[in-house]
Amino acid sequence: MKKKPIKTVCSALLLCLWLPALGAEWQLLSETEDTDKTTSWYVDMTSIVHEDDYMRAFLRTSWSVPQYAADRTAYQSTTYINYFDCDTRKIAFTANTYFSTPDPTGTPVHEEPERILEKLKFQSVIPGSAGEGRLDFVCQSRSKNFLT
Repeated sequence: MKKKPIKTVCSALLLCLWLPALGAEWQLLSETEDTDKTTSWYVDMTSIVHEDDYMRAFLRTSWSVPQYAADRTAYQSTTYINYFDCDTRKIAFTANTYFSTPDPTGTPVHEEPERILEKLKFQSVIPGSAGEGRLDFVCQSRSKNFLT
């Protein structure tokens, strides 16, 4: 009987990680196409907030064909939280959740917990990359009156 409350709490926590994807207001940021696949990047417009010295947003990447993790688990979309340091042009990722479908619906095939801001590793964006496009888009919101 002691396992039931723990199982319920764990299920509730997992639900909280991917539930934002269900009510998200996804806006396409960029898309690349090559002969093998199309990769699309989206931001949830309702998630863009100023937090501490950073901008924070909930994002999604989708592929037209399945991708495979090291353990051969197939996935076609992932949602994640990005923190953007607009001044130094760096991004940190956390709370990656992977789905078997191009839209982040259904039960995730893999989840990584959200890490606290102080534990995140910020990486410089590569000029011309999808990461730079995400950073530029979200950092434009910094001057608007977004609330935390």
